[in-house]
Formats: sequence, structure tokens, C-alpha cells
Amino acid sequence: MNHNGILLGKRHFLYSLAPLIEVEGWTFTVAPGFKVIAGGSANPLQTLISVYRENEKVAQLVLHHRRSDSDVTVQAVSSEIMLEIAPATRTVSVAEKQ
Repeated sequence: MNHNGILLGKRHFLYSLAPLIEVEGWTFTVAPGFKVIAGGSANPLQTLISVYRENEKVAQLVLHHRRSDSDVTVQAVSSEIMLEIAPATRTVSVAEKQ
């Protein structure tokens, strides 16, 4: 993993300002000015993905893991954010609405 990782207790977090991030087989394309924090779920079958702009959380997603596959669920997203999810290619794009 070429991103900053933070280990708190037994939970591992990924913190990234990079425009391209890979988390559990999913690729996240993030516009400049956004940061991603992934991980921290107490449930080993889920990975929490939080997207921030400055100090404000603008989106929260959850990766659900199964034996041979995973999918993403949007829990919350700001009305100012454009979120595109392509399950076939396992990509998620985050950008600010124009």
C-alpha cells in the first residue's frame, strides 16, 4: 500500500489526499481538495469510506465484503457532491458539482 496508513488499536485506517486510491479492489478517483479516510469498521466484512472536503465530511460509503465479491453502499452524500459508482469496473468518482 503506497498511502498513509494509521494503526489505532486493532483497526487500520487509510488516509489519502491522492487523486487515485485503491481500497479493497475498488478504485476511487477523487477531485483535488478532497481527502479519503478508509477503514475502522468493527465489522471485518465491511470497510467504511469517508470523504472530506477541508474539515467537513461530504460522503460516507461502505464496502460490503463477501466470499468472492464486494459491493459499495452509499450511506450519505452532500448535495454539493457528484458521486458516480460503476460496479462493473469497481470504480467510484468523487467531484464537486459545477
